[in-house]
Amino acid sequence: MAPLFLNYLLIAPGESFFMAANEPHAYVAGEILECMACSDNVVRAGLTPKMKDVDNLVDMLTYSMGGPDIEFGRLVHQGPGTRTLCYTPPVPEFEVLITTVETGATYDIAPCEVPSILICVEGIGHTQSAPGPDGVEPQRKHRYELCPGKSLYITAGTVALTLVNDMTTKGPLRVARARQNLSL
Repeated sequence: MAPLFLNYLLIAPGESFFMAANEPHAYVAGEILECMACSDNVVRAGLTPKMKDVDNLVDMLTYSMGGPDIEFGRLVHQGPGTRTLCYTPPVPEFEVLITTVETGATYDIAPCEVPSILICVEGIGHTQSAPGPDGVEPQRKHRYELCPGKSLYITAGTVALTLVNDMTTKGPLRVARARQNLSL
């Protein structure tokens, strides 16, 4: 019966949608990057061996009709062999930036006033520390190897990091960076 109550969406790579709290959702096939606000409640109704709480689920749903809007990301950077798209939901808790670095290119991630999580979603490359706004090289060399699934926690105010996609790799390096929504 669940398919009769859910919106069936087909999304293409690079597209996104926002699901508000208390809206049921499921992934049928494919890969998706899900970013969500802190929460201590995941309510399951079935298709899992984990605890199910159908009564609570029925009480908390919004029962609003219609599907979510499909978003394509806002271009916030375009440079030689690099580009960054920002996906900004209508909530202050988070936004996601997807940066693509083509083979042989580099991209500087500027220091940010809020912490963030960076995850490699495609390709192979590495980070290296970049000079600060004053041009001074940092003492610690922040070099981390990147491959799909590898993640980094970046503290607020961390030195600038350069994403590097070596000439030896085939295809783009693509990373997602989740942080507090700075675009609202």
